[in-house]
Amino acid sequence: MSSVVLIVLISILGAGSAIALIVAVLWAVQRASRDRGVEIRATHPDAELGPELGQYRGGKGQFPRARNTSWIVLTPTTLVVRPLLGNEVVLPISEITGTRIQKHYDLQWNGRQVLVVETGRGEFGLTVGSVEQWQAALVR
Repeated sequence: MSSVVLIVLISILGAGSAIALIVAVLWAVQRASRDRGVEIRATHPDAELGPELGQYRGGKGQFPRARNTSWIVLTPTTLVVRPLLGNEVVLPISEITGTRIQKHYDLQWNGRQVLVVETGRGEFGLTVGSVEQWQAALVR
């Protein structure tokens, strides 16, 4: 077997392994997302809005800075942001001092509006299906 054929064969096998790894990781992330969604629905049966799969766009002050895909739910007393990876943000509604809608958050723009939730401890951004609906529900 010539060295060129051997190199091509190794390249094909390597590419196939890389594709299989990517498929496995995507499947695992999808499964984790679905499991988190089932879990958050079960733990928050009193949800007024959500649970909705959205984006935690990062925070300032005492809130986590890392952006992450998250399940977001609003109960009568609490806003819960449960990321697929990382720590959950549980914010009593009474701590929300304001909200605003921006085109981007923390110099990151993905083409969707961001709902910024303001508190005395800092702020964080959320990308949700209807920022207006979430904003109206949070401003009581």
